Amino acid sequence: MPILLLSGGIESATLLHERCGSRDLRALFIDYGQRAARAERATAIALCTRTGTPLTTVALKGLGALAPAAAWTPHVPLAARNLLAVSLAANHALALRVRGVLLGLQRDDRAHGEGAAPFITALADTLAALGLELETPYRDLSKAQVVARGRALGIDYTATYSCLLGRRTPCGRCPQCRARTQALADDSGAA
Repeated sequence: MPILLLSGGIESATLLHERCGSRDLRALFIDYGQRAARAERATAIALCTRTGTPLTTVALKGLGALAPAAAWTPHVPLAARNLLAVSLAANHALALRVRGVLLGLQRDDRAHGEGAAPFITALADTLAALGLELETPYRDLSKAQVVARGRALGIDYTATYSCLLGRRTPCGRCPQCRARTQALADDSGAA
């Protein structure tokens, strides 16, 4: 079983619920200085407590200072955060002697450099050279399709967190909130 990169959002929460029956599943939460880190961490802890999944949290808040201000926004301070996250998860997987890394990447993420097929293929090839597998089971699904899978499992998506601003109550206006709202609305019409 792999190390699940758990942000507390829709995709990683759905993967957690799909895979939580395995005794070897481990989750990893990374605070890389994102505005929502506190809320995301609390959500990840709650999700792992509910599913009985061991969680490791890593605090790397100062990493945003390594990138020039033009390369980041206040809520996403690392331009290549998936590169860092997958690398840390791979190291954790090697240390725990598990087989790989599980990433909740979905179809809409392909529009971004870190979600594009060549980038993910390169990451997968790098992990394969280490004897690990990079799993991205949602890469061909829309966010609404991921929600539909989660609802079939009985996931309460009000227990997840997706706002980029890190407020106690999600803002409802940032790109992540809008995508979440749309996916939940799209799925509810299909259910």
